[in-house]
Amino acid sequence: MKTLLTILSFIFFIQCYGQTRHQKLVVAEYRIDTPRIGNFTYLVSYNFENGSLVSRDTIFGAETFRKDKSGRFSRYVRFEFGTNFIYKRRYVISGSGNVIDIYKKTLVIEDGDDFIEAAGDTLLFHRANIFTGTGFLMLNLITGKYGFINNAELDKDKQKRSSPDKKHYLSIDQSTIPYKICLHDSTGTKETVVFDAGHGPNITGGSQRPTIETYWLNNHVFLYTIHKIGSLDSSNYKGQNEFYSKYFSTVIIRQFDINSKSDKQFSILDSVKQGNINGRFIIDGIGQILYKTSGSEYLLVDTIKKNLVNYPYYEFGKGFSVQNNFNPEGNILKFYDTEIGSIKPSKKVFGNGIIAIEKADNIITVWSEITKTWTTIEIPWINGLIGWIDEE
Repeated sequence: MKTLLTILSFIFFIQCYGQTRHQKLVVAEYRIDTPRIGNFTYLVSYNFENGSLVSRDTIFGAETFRKDKSGRFSRYVRFEFGTNFIYKRRYVISGSGNVIDIYKKTLVIEDGDDFIEAAGDTLLFHRANIFTGTGFLMLNLITGKYGFINNAELDKDKQKRSSPDKKHYLSIDQSTIPYKICLHDSTGTKETVVFDAGHGPNITGGSQRPTIETYWLNNHVFLYTIHKIGSLDSSNYKGQNEFYSKYFSTVIIRQFDINSKSDKQFSILDSVKQGNINGRFIIDGIGQILYKTSGSEYLLVDTIKKNLVNYPYYEFGKGFSVQNNFNPEGNILKFYDTEIGSIKPSKKVFGNGIIAIEKADNIITVWSEITKTWTTIEIPWINGLIGWIDEE
């Protein structure tokens, strides 16, 4: 009996720890042309076994621009805009709205619309085109059917501001200052619930219009922000590299309950530095709620103590995190509690116990928890990192 238990334990050990880990790094690469105009892109799979590169396969190739029916050139398959990711370990969704089936090595849809969200075998997109229509479109990954579901819908931010149960959504009335927050329900009823939401952050650049950040905590409670911008005060000027007070804001985060109509203060953040973009609520790689200020500072939203908490390391998920302050020499990169190197701002993708970082337009470095070393991959011309596929 003891011998049998020993054999079974050995078999269990081999099954759990002796199996080869297969992982694929999917990368978009330009074909080298003369001159390097980047008019053709390949999707390429770099295949790893137990953290070591063993082979390379070409998945798909297509033009970046193609003539349409009118004879004009328009974007076709592009990976250099927005966020690329892999859905269900099978579909590559590009920041330009392309969908590629990795298994079949085919383009599912040719239209380049704005990706909104994915649910099961359905992908939702939005189009704003005076020639072909404006509204939401739905792609069925099983049938390949793609078409409008609501041609009259103009507000593509509706999905971003919807409650988790999709029964309500918020819109921001920016027709007058102060801005107002409106609540919409599934019957089409619209009600103004916040009459003074300020006018958003004092943005320095022209790429965005100031707006009000919101985040639903549950189906009936949402957070929103009010910015109080300082006034010009020459007594606060301390030198050439310092700022006047008007370049700093006090951010008041409030909590609104649509059932009770209560509007309470959640937290206050002083001396928020002026930036180029709106602050926003985001979710990190392990599901925590963060508030990223207009000055690009990350803070953890503590919904229990109703406070904003210091957030020293940004959690990417799968055990990886990076130091959250600016360091010109590079920020510390960790795998759980172990430092594995330092990185400067760059594109990176994560698999189970493995990370790939784009170092330049022709170099990717890969670290694995199995090898515990960095591997350099030289590529003629990188279009963009897509993601990892962890094979079962």
